[in-house]
Amino acid sequence: MRTVKLDKKLDKVGASTVTKHSKAYWLPRVFRPVVDGVQVDNYCARMSCGGVQRSLSLRTPNREEAAQIARDWFVYLSTNGWEAFDAKYRSASTTTITTPGSVKSCGVTVGDFLVAARNESDLAHKTFDDYARCLRFIVSELRAMTKPRSRHDYRNGGHKAWAASIDAMPLQELTADKIRAWKRAYVARAGHDELARRRYTVSCNSYLRRARALFSKSKVIDKLRSVKLPAVLPFDGVELERGTDTKFYGCGVDAVTLLRAAIDELADDHVEELKVFLLAMTLGLRRREIDLLEWQSFDFVEGALRIKPTKWYQLKTPESASELPVEPEILELFRGWRARASGEFVLESARTPKSVSYQHYRCEETFQSLLNWLRDKGVQGNKPLHALRKMYGAALADMHGLHVASSGLRHADIRTTAEYYVDRRVRVTAGFGKILSSEKEIPFKEISEVV
Repeated sequence: MRTVKLDKKLDKVGASTVTKHSKAYWLPRVFRPVVDGVQVDNYCARMSCGGVQRSLSLRTPNREEAAQIARDWFVYLSTNGWEAFDAKYRSASTTTITTPGSVKSCGVTVGDFLVAARNESDLAHKTFDDYARCLRFIVSELRAMTKPRSRHDYRNGGHKAWAASIDAMPLQELTADKIRAWKRAYVARAGHDELARRRYTVSCNSYLRRARALFSKSKVIDKLRSVKLPAVLPFDGVELERGTDTKFYGCGVDAVTLLRAAIDELADDHVEELKVFLLAMTLGLRRREIDLLEWQSFDFVEGALRIKPTKWYQLKTPESASELPVEPEILELFRGWRARASGEFVLESARTPKSVSYQHYRCEETFQSLLNWLRDKGVQGNKPLHALRKMYGAALADMHGLHVASSGLRHADIRTTAEYYVDRRVRVTAGFGKILSSEKEIPFKEISEVV
């Protein structure tokens, strides 16, 4: 018989007096998960078998029923394993389940779908939360709902109330025609300003791309067991807006001028801001990489910075791991700061890191201070700090070509680099030098033949 382990949680009913084959054992262990700050209705339980652990939706908001279902599922799983368990209780072909709260096919709401997708899909929770925010944004606009500032209030319930009002919308009301209409209206807000239209188009495509990913057949739809979606999904046939030129042509300030200004103005009283500036502009680090960068990542002997996963930071992609060469002058500055460091992190901050699903930065005050300084210096765009990383990528592309730039920026695909950066190195000439080096004068009509 296979052994099944339960994720250890606080047991208030005395685990020593009950067994896993009893309802009493599971009663304190079933829980209602929180999705994007909103507690869902149905209870869940965590079980593992053969080294594989899952969080299982018990498909009922009743705690007593949930405990009984968990007990029944455990008994079957411990005897038969995951493959048989999936075939009996969670197979897509199973239309009738002997437990309460079987597959919901009628009246599925946006909230029902999001709960099922989070608990049953292959998406990482942080990835899911990002996609869910985009879907809720589109739904809120389709329903002409106001977007109060309280929707960002995660502590006092403002976000929970806003999300709940969106989640109540029946999923069948989210149609491809409505999404296309929203897409056109969203981009039209830019009016006749071509620069604004470019920004709105990029934002629109970003929302669409992420929200649409929630309906991925292989990663989400085929994994759902607690809800049954209609044959025609909301984003079927919805295409992205025609792509605009996303090349980086600068941000309004010369990189050399900006670097000199940073050294002159930040070195004395704003050391933390200068650290952020140099890590972004001379090494191309992202904000979260900078926020959680530890001193152990620096190799002062080899003159390198190693980007790797840590206790607090998970890499954006596997390709994000890299060893970046650090120029001697930059390395010397960080060597001096390392000698005066008071902790393990490169950036000093009174705030401690947190492993949370929402965006949290230890050094938020430092970032805001540098953002204000960059804007004062004329850096354009709505992401001045990210513009420093783009300056780094553009410099690499100009000096060494797109392949080196892609490696330095740690992109997963060189096509991403080519989308944003221009390889401006010209490797061939027009051939007019042959004319000047000729001993005899060449008639004008012969120039084309020489070239």
